[in-house]
Amino acid sequence: MSFSIQYKPLYKVDVLHLFFLNNGLKTFFSMNADEATKQLEGYDLKSLLSISPTLETQQKLKGHHLVFRTLNTGFVVWAKVSNENNTVPFIPLPDELSLTFLMQINDAYFYNYTNLAFSNLGKTNYFSNRRLSTESPAFPLINKSGDHFNINETFALTPESASAEMKNLSTPEKANLSGLIRLYMKADNTSLNIVNPDGTIANPAKNFELVFDNRKTIWRYIFRKDPKVKNKDDVKMEGADPTILISKSEQPLTQKGFISIELGGKDLPNPGSQQLKPDTINSKYYSEIYM
Repeated sequence: MSFSIQYKPLYKVDVLHLFFLNNGLKTFFSMNADEATKQLEGYDLKSLLSISPTLETQQKLKGHHLVFRTLNTGFVVWAKVSNENNTVPFIPLPDELSLTFLMQINDAYFYNYTNLAFSNLGKTNYFSNRRLSTESPAFPLINKSGDHFNINETFALTPESASAEMKNLSTPEKANLSGLIRLYMKADNTSLNIVNPDGTIANPAKNFELVFDNRKTIWRYIFRKDPKVKNKDDVKMEGADPTILISKSEQPLTQKGFISIELGGKDLPNPGSQQLKPDTINSKYYSEIYM
């Protein structure tokens, strides 16, 4: 009798950023299957975020015959399973077993196009199917695939909790750290359990989802001379200077697509993600374009 080594997905985590996945005003989650597939073809998470297991988790992966693999949309953990029953882990996975992954920022402009307050910069976000005992019962849990819940500032740990977590990380692991993803085999909410009560792998395997919303800004156009704005245009004077116009409403920043902002019947260019001017006093963000 011959035996083959079999692996089965234990769980998957998708990390989706709508700056890259929306197409102008058309949102990724409103697209049909073909449109969504096309958007995903050019999506590579590594260009903005690196996700990797902590040193401690690397040892846990080896000890439990688990394999971590990155994807363009996130990562997946595979489990070695029994030859007799492919829902039974080759090494039992205890309820208290947790695996922790570092989320480190690769793109210096990440916060320019991400809908998070700049006050969140430097804080440690925490995405888990269990709450830390040091956090309040209202602290949010990680979302399942399909929930489409945008990450916000409520995922940031308190300074006390963050300090305790940092003690478990090496200096390189702390570099550009944006968040921690920690998943337990048994969750606070049974719908987020990775294994069944009898220790078998959930079927289908659990898919989790982290969604970063794209930032919306007021678009500021700076002209060399008065462009003669009219009421019917999509822009207006910001103040007394007729050469500085702003969009009449906030507009989303996207890598793909085009949003029509007209002046005198002609489309003005859309801004990139680099020229961002925060107005922290009024909680507004401006994208500047020199004409």
